[in-house]
Amino acid sequence: MMILLVDDDNGSLMGMKFAIEMMGYECDEYLSPAEAIEKYSPAVHDMAVIDYQMPGLDGFEVLRRMRLKNPELEAIIISGCITIKAKPANLPFLFLKKPLGDEFFRALQAIDKKQSEAGNS
Repeated sequence: MMILLVDDDNGSLMGMKFAIEMMGYECDEYLSPAEAIEKYSPAVHDMAVIDYQMPGLDGFEVLRRMRLKNPELEAIIISGCITIKAKPANLPFLFLKKPLGDEFFRALQAIDKKQSEAGNS
């Protein structure tokens, strides 16, 4: 599974990349939300992990723009902030708080399994 990572904090980005690759997945990582949107490719990326609070665009807007290319894109929005704007009801995704732990890894495995089963059907 190829995961697109977006986080404006380089330390968080590299930590997530390391953990995800230790699980056996591949990632493309971006510090810039705009660059991530531009580089996102449904033919390459199976899912996205997107930080909520970034300069310029929040994680919801990044996901909304990526879903213009692929409405079925699986996504996890992550946040270390205490409060966020109202979550859009028409934009399904999994929301997890930083620091990420077992729940994040279980979510990745569940998405991988779901996509594998869909590909075998």
